[in-house]
Amino acid sequence: MSSGIKPRSTSAASLSASQLRRRYVVALSLIAILTIASQAVVQFLIADQEHDSRVVNIAGRQRMLSQEITKLSYFILNAESFDAAFGYRRELEEALSLWQRSHVGLLRGDAGMGLPGKNSDEVIALFGRIQPHHEAIVAAAEAILSSSASTATLARSIHRLREHESGFLKGMNDIVFRYDLEINAKVEFARRLEIGLMSVTLVVLMLEAVLIFAPATRRIQRDMEEIANREEDLEHLFAVSPTALLLVAMEDLTILRANQKAMKLIGVSVDEIARTSLKNYLDENDAANRDFLEKINRGETFNEYEVILLDSRRSMLETLVSVRAIGFCGQSVFVLGITNITELKKAQQALEHFATFDEMSGLMNRRTGLIMLEKAMARFRRDGGRLAVCFADLDGLKTANDRFGHAQGDWLIRTVAEVLTGVIRASDAAVRLGGDEFLLILHDCSLEEGARLLARAETRLKEIEAVEHKPFPMGFSHGVVAFSPEKHPTADELIAEADSLMYQAKQEKKRLRVESEPFQSPSTERGNPK
Repeated sequence: MSSGIKPRSTSAASLSASQLRRRYVVALSLIAILTIASQAVVQFLIADQEHDSRVVNIAGRQRMLSQEITKLSYFILNAESFDAAFGYRRELEEALSLWQRSHVGLLRGDAGMGLPGKNSDEVIALFGRIQPHHEAIVAAAEAILSSSASTATLARSIHRLREHESGFLKGMNDIVFRYDLEINAKVEFARRLEIGLMSVTLVVLMLEAVLIFAPATRRIQRDMEEIANREEDLEHLFAVSPTALLLVAMEDLTILRANQKAMKLIGVSVDEIARTSLKNYLDENDAANRDFLEKINRGETFNEYEVILLDSRRSMLETLVSVRAIGFCGQSVFVLGITNITELKKAQQALEHFATFDEMSGLMNRRTGLIMLEKAMARFRRDGGRLAVCFADLDGLKTANDRFGHAQGDWLIRTVAEVLTGVIRASDAAVRLGGDEFLLILHDCSLEEGARLLARAETRLKEIEAVEHKPFPMGFSHGVVAFSPEKHPTADELIAEADSLMYQAKQEKKRLRVESEPFQSPSTERGNPK
């Protein structure tokens, strides 16, 4: 009589824990050995690279030392005093000694200089070609160092140095190039060796996957299939889940199940949602939605993919959807977990707006404006061009606030902000620094163009003043500065110069007003501009 329990299979899926453990230990041991071998090879190559780097550096220095020997020889010949000539001889002697030692070290090795002296036949042959030049330079330098050398002897020795210097330099260039070529060959060999070790390691990992993980996976899969076939358990999961869940057929994306959270989110009943297609609730005009459908049509699973859902009123809901593929009642299905982030996105956008723009004027706030100015200055330093800034200060804000209330002052700030926004180009930026202070960032703009732009703004303000008949003055003082990296290393210094020019303009306005109204008492002055 059948007990309803399937007999254990003798396949790899039923390997005992001890068998899997033994295989796992062997695989890990092989991977450890390969890793240690790979590290040993790498460390050996690093040490060899250090020697090679030292060889290339000293070979390159040989060229500079040969030029130094020639230069010091000229100094000795043209020395203005005996002491000066003596000093140059000492330097020449030291340079010559180091040059000779390095030459021998490169050929035969020098432990003190870190030179192994292991040269290829090609390098040895190249050293043989420059040997006559080397010997001739040594002989000429020693003749120059001789205390009895006459001026004529010095001149001849220097001439000989010059004759052989170019040949020596060309030969050393060939040697350095050869060293570089051989080092690159070593690096390529190391790369191939690493690839070989990595390939062997990958093979071991593949065998581990086949012989160890695959059997374990099959055992786990068998158990998971038994759990997945319990429809009652899945129903309970749907019922208690705090997340909106949909069960969707993998073949045609038909909705098979939906929990209460999902139906409330979409605004439909059980009968309305059953056996309908998931596509009915997706805005397929959205590129992200189309990509989402392509992914699940390919059977992909993923977490928190942003999707635009349509509810029963065809309103758009911004959601995060996670997808998993499971077996359910003998068929392959997707479980979709849906989180509504519409309100969260709105709140985030509001926060970003308030962090970027001034609430009253609608212009960029000080923090954002300074960031934009620093970026514009950096772009100017990189690409050149033209950049100007204008610092503007309202003339009538204090009068409007003090005499007629802050509502009038707020109206003046908003009006000036609209005027400034209207005269600048789309590539420019208008910033409210705070209070009655504004900043314009004018790209590809000269001082003359900036002045004309501000003149248009002032004209527009006068037109508004004539129409509105406000009981306070409407205007602003300004200073325009062209950015210069030398004069303005920071944004604060650039703004400070524009502020200074604005202050001068404001003072000039006051002076002209006083001169035009010499008999008017202070109590009858119109407004009290800053």
